[in-house]
Amino acid sequence: MTERTLQLKAIVGPGRSGTTWAGTLVDSCPDVIYRFEPFHRLAQAVPEIGEWFRKLKEQEVREQDLSRLYQLLRPAEPLTNKEPYFAGKSYNLFTAGRRQMWPIARMVGPARRLYRSLYSPQPGPPLVFKEVTFIKPLRNLLEHTSIPVVYLVRHPAATVLSIVKGPEGGSMIGRSARIEKLLQEHSPELAVEFRDIVEGSDPVSRTALLWRCEVDACVELARRSSNALVMTYEQLAGDTIENARSMFAHLGIPFGSPTVRFIESLRQIGSAGESAPKRTGWGKSYYSVLRNPSDEKDSWKRRIAPEDRSKIERIVRDSLAFRYCAGLGAWD
Repeated sequence: MTERTLQLKAIVGPGRSGTTWAGTLVDSCPDVIYRFEPFHRLAQAVPEIGEWFRKLKEQEVREQDLSRLYQLLRPAEPLTNKEPYFAGKSYNLFTAGRRQMWPIARMVGPARRLYRSLYSPQPGPPLVFKEVTFIKPLRNLLEHTSIPVVYLVRHPAATVLSIVKGPEGGSMIGRSARIEKLLQEHSPELAVEFRDIVEGSDPVSRTALLWRCEVDACVELARRSSNALVMTYEQLAGDTIENARSMFAHLGIPFGSPTVRFIESLRQIGSAGESAPKRTGWGKSYYSVLRNPSDEKDSWKRRIAPEDRSKIERIVRDSLAFRYCAGLGAWD
C-alpha cells in the first residue's frame, strides 16, 4: 500500500442524505483537497474521467489505478469546486478572484481552462471526493482497493421528503422512471415483493423503494469491509464535533480547530433574517450546507404527512440495513 494510494478517500451515500454537508466539513480541514461529485459531474466534460467511471461500474479498477484517479481528480473544476471556499489551506493554493470567476467558468470554456490553471493545487495533499447513488463503484472501491469510505445514510422519510418535495422538485426523481430496471439489477426480490409499487405511480412509495434498494446493497457492502464506516446523518447532526472527529479519523485526516470553528459557526445560524440558512450552488439548483445541524436533524417530522410516513415505513420496516442504521442514528 503506497503513500499515494492512501491519499484518495471517499464519502458516499444516497442523494439528499447530508453527504454534501459532510463533504463541506471535510473541506474545512486545511490539509485536504475536496472534490464534489467528480465522477457524475465530469463524466461528459472530461472523457478520461467518464472512462474511469465506467471502469468503476464494471469492477475493473484496482489498487494500482488509484494514483491515476488522484491525478485526474486533483485539478480544480468549477463543477466540482464551489462555495463555501475555506481560506488558510496548509498547501500552496492561489485563491484570489476564485469566487468571482466561478460562475463564468461554468459557462465559458476558456474561463474554465483558466480556472483550472489558476486554482489547481500541486500533488501531495489527501484528496476526498463525495458521490451519491454510487452502488456499483462503491463495490469496486471496497472489494478491490484500500480507499477508506464513509457511507452516510439519513432516515428514509427525511430523504424521500427532501427528494419528492424539496427545492429541486421533480428533478431528482427521474430514477423512479427506471425503477423496475434498477430493482432487477440490484434487488430483484424487491421487485417481486413490491410489484404494486413498481407498477404504480406514487412518487413517495417509488422513491422509498429506491432508497431501500440502494441502502440495502451499500450498507451490506460497507459492513463487510474494514475500509468502510457507516454513519447516519442523525449521528453527525446530533453531536457534530464528536462524530466528525470519528469520520475524519476513519478517513485518515486531521481534525482540528478550523473544523471546530466552522461547526460552531453553524450552530449560530437561525431560521430567519441575517442569520438564516444561506444558499450555495448555481441558480435554483443548490445544496444548502450552511445550516444549523441541530435545527435540521429532525425537521422533516414536522413536515411529513402521516400517510406518506406510513407508506415509507411499510417499505423499509423489514430491511436489515434500515434496522442497523436506525440503531446507529436512534431513528424512530
